[in-house]
Formats: sequence, structure tokens, C-alpha cells
Amino acid sequence: MAIYTPRGLKIRLTVPYAFGLMARLDPKVSPFTVLKTAEGIESLPAMLGFIAGMIAFGLHLQPLQIALVVAIFQFSGKFINTLGLYIIPGLMELSTLFSNISGYGIYFVVVIIAGFFLGGGEAVAAFFIGKVVAVTLSLIVENLQTRYIYKLTGHPFTASERIFFNAYRLHASRIGITTDIILNDDEMDESYWKATFDKFSLECPEAVKKFTN
Repeated sequence: MAIYTPRGLKIRLTVPYAFGLMARLDPKVSPFTVLKTAEGIESLPAMLGFIAGMIAFGLHLQPLQIALVVAIFQFSGKFINTLGLYIIPGLMELSTLFSNISGYGIYFVVVIIAGFFLGGGEAVAAFFIGKVVAVTLSLIVENLQTRYIYKLTGHPFTASERIFFNAYRLHASRIGITTDIILNDDEMDESYWKATFDKFSLECPEAVKKFTN
């Protein structure tokens, strides 16, 4: 069982559990907002890598330096997501905006054009090498983390599920409710979360069609 965010991020949690958590936030924070925040959290590493790349291009760094800067900044995004430390004001809002405008190839077009004109083909290649290094390291960390959580809890939560939990905790802490992700029986009951689910169905019907009949 899984749910999907508006842009198609798959979160492997049951509807009662996921919407039970989001019902705690509703109506102060809508389920649409929570799931868009999850998309922003997922995009954080790529956004930091992109910003680092643009700065490196502008400073006319050498290819090796560009690759290193991009790798460090993008991997730092993975580190932030792993710890759930979103303490920089506006970081999540910026990352959520980035997730909305980085699709349709725009992200890569900007990198290629800016990199080519500011540093040439080697600069562009260095940017993508840095991304590959960061992604490889992130996958290693992700695998180790998933295994550790499975041994600890018996649930094989992947990065997508942890991203959703981080989005919930971020909004829960902002409005002053519990950040505990364990639901009681009443919260798992359909009467508790159905209104929140229906709200999301109206806001984003295409996403709901992916995980319901």
C-alpha cells in the first residue's frame, strides 16, 4: 500500500496511517501542503547542488573544484534530511519552490547553458560528475539507514517514508502539536482521517487516483 504526492513521489504507507498523521495537522496545515513539503524535502539535496554549481560557475572555479563543491553541497542536503534539521529560515520554502520549477528539463537546461558560458564544457561535465559522486554516496547512506531502521523497528522505511515523517514533524512542531508518529486506534479509524483524505481528493484528484479505485 502506498500514497503519492501531487508530483508523484511514492510514499509506502497505508492511507489510514498517512492521513491519520495529516489529520492531526488539519485544518491548520492541509494534506496538500504536507505532501508538497515532502516534495521540497526530497528536492533539497539537488537544490543545494544546483546553488553550489551556479556559485562555482560564477567564481570560475576549476573543474575539479566545481565537482568537489557540488558533491559536498548536494551530499550535505542528504545529511540534513537524514537528521531532519531544517533550522535555516526559509530553506524548506525555497526547496519546495525549487521542486515545483525544476521539472520538465528546466534544471538541466539552466545548468548546461550557465556552465557552458561561464566555464565551458569541462565546467558542465564537472558539475554532473559532482552530482554522480553525491548521489552514489547518498545511495550508500540510504541503504545502510534503511537496514538499520528495519533491524530497529521491523519496518523497511525508505527515504520517501522518512521524508514524509520529516514533513509531518516540521509542520507539527510549527503549530505546537506532538511530533510522535505513532497513532492510537482512534486516530487510525476512518472517522478520524476521512475528512482530511476527502480534502486532498478535492485538491489533488490525479494523485489520489494513483492509490485508490
